[in-house]
Amino acid sequence: MAIVGYKGEGAALDNLLASHVDLVLDDMTVIGPRARAGTLKPLVVTSAKRSPALPDVATVMEAGVSDYEINLWFGILAPTNTPPAVAKQLRDEVAKALASPDAAAELDRQGMVPVASEPEQWRAYLSSELEHYAGVIREAGIKPE
Repeated sequence: MAIVGYKGEGAALDNLLASHVDLVLDDMTVIGPRARAGTLKPLVVTSAKRSPALPDVATVMEAGVSDYEINLWFGILAPTNTPPAVAKQLRDEVAKALASPDAAAELDRQGMVPVASEPEQWRAYLSSELEHYAGVIREAGIKPE
């Protein structure tokens, strides 16, 4: 099997739907609606737990691959010199928006779990993710193209 790197999900999905490629790894916001519409068949989800958006789809670990988890996350970043009071206000406004029933329902529908962490928690999580994937890249011998 050949691995094809796409510059965007549009071309990847077009090629999947046209049967030019056998599978695509993409995020729930893209795959979920197409899976529910019946235009794509999801094989597994990469999270540790099944997604509420596609509860009948097994995880990679349930499918037999041990110790495998990839989670997609979105975060808000600001320049390093952003005043703490401004960063806190931004965080508080985002938390307020994520807590609204409409936002929570839409994120749930898309298979996303909102987390309004404090800046220090977000910084620590992001650092651990960067460290983890740097190790994956080194171990796999991936080189920039």
